[in-house]
Amino acid sequence: MRAGSRIVTITDFYGSKLDNARAIYIYLPPGYEEEGDKRYPALYMHAGQRAFKQTHPEGDSWRMDEACDRLIAEGLIEEIIIVAIAHVRPATANEFYHFQAPAEEAAEIACSGMAYEHFIIHELKPYIDNNYLTLRDAANTALMGASAGGLSTYHIGFRNPQCFGMLMLLSPYFIKASLDETSQTGLIEEKLYRDFSGRRPLRIWLDIGDAEGLFLPEHALRVADRLLDEGFQYRTDLAFLLEPEAAHEEEAWGRRVHLPLLYMFGKRSKPVSLELPGRTTVGLRGKSVRLNPIIRYENGLRMTAMDAVYHSDEPDVLDVGRDGCLVPKRTGVCRVRVMAEGLEVSREYEIVPELSPLVTVKVSARVASGQAPADAIYGGMGMRLVHTGGGRYSGQFLLPRDSGYQFRFTQGFRRFELDSEGRRMPNRHLRADRELELEYRIEGFSKPKTDEAERRNGRHAQF
Repeated sequence: MRAGSRIVTITDFYGSKLDNARAIYIYLPPGYEEEGDKRYPALYMHAGQRAFKQTHPEGDSWRMDEACDRLIAEGLIEEIIIVAIAHVRPATANEFYHFQAPAEEAAEIACSGMAYEHFIIHELKPYIDNNYLTLRDAANTALMGASAGGLSTYHIGFRNPQCFGMLMLLSPYFIKASLDETSQTGLIEEKLYRDFSGRRPLRIWLDIGDAEGLFLPEHALRVADRLLDEGFQYRTDLAFLLEPEAAHEEEAWGRRVHLPLLYMFGKRSKPVSLELPGRTTVGLRGKSVRLNPIIRYENGLRMTAMDAVYHSDEPDVLDVGRDGCLVPKRTGVCRVRVMAEGLEVSREYEIVPELSPLVTVKVSARVASGQAPADAIYGGMGMRLVHTGGGRYSGQFLLPRDSGYQFRFTQGFRRFELDSEGRRMPNRHLRADRELELEYRIEGFSKPKTDEAERRNGRHAQF
């Protein structure tokens, strides 16, 4: 009987240009010590302090060790080594930013992404290759990150395809979006990534949830569309997933982390179903709608079928572009058929005169008595509720129609909302698909708290 997987911890791995040290957690697959000279693909992962259940038993973890153990045991992926890199963020720099920090951070935060890139490529990877049984070529070396770690993965990977041939970007922080009722779209957007022209020898997994607040699906879709224009082949070189009801948090990334693992390290599998979630009402004017057909495979993989073929039963009422964007022509009802990999699904759509791109959402919350009042509380990305007296807070927001939010109220950094038992409140859900007036009751807030390792090292984690 083979030994199970295990995790090796290096407590203080030093980066010369960063001038700091961090923990490195190395996942070795089942039977690693028993396979002689067998060599394994290697996956390098940002924010590694939250990668494994074994090293982060409490709080939010991606449970990468559990996901890999299951997929390997079921024969769905090959055995791999995972190198999880703990994140360090000094007060004056952010290693996940290469070229630009959001305007709200830029005055105080330097971009140390180049030094972090040097650390991974010239210090960490050589150490791993010299001490563990890795396949060293780019085709067998992957890089993974979420949020700002996804932005870092994108920049490091496209700058260094000779090192990393597989990039896994979960909810990448490509665009900093802020609410601004004075703009035509209701948003201010800052582009944080650089475009890279030309096809590179890369395979890319790119995903985002549709309940990530102002991390909007269209931001990730812009990049996916551009990669296709640059010559990447869908399914072969690039996979994209718009995941329904997924939030911008570790729990959501952990629930779907098996998908990029299957795409990168698994074998091709038979498609078994095609689904068409999303709204069924389209406006002649206002908000544009792009279909999100999701194809599922026998091995559990799923992705958006960006290469699907569309057919409208009444194109004079509603047509469909090659990219799945609906083109309404006149009011009425129309059925659209979607075909991908030998599967078909259809859905009926109603075309109405107008569907505004923004909706008004009024939010009020009352904090239970006995809680010290704050000037404001926060609920979701960009939502600031002002104290109006008597423990009541309120705010009114213009939000992009159909944007989804899963959130807890906070009083600031790590002062999370608690339930009546004093436990962290589960996520609340908000879908801005129409005009809304919402009322909430808040039992209380936690006191600021940091992980022991972060307190010891004077660090705090960021996605």
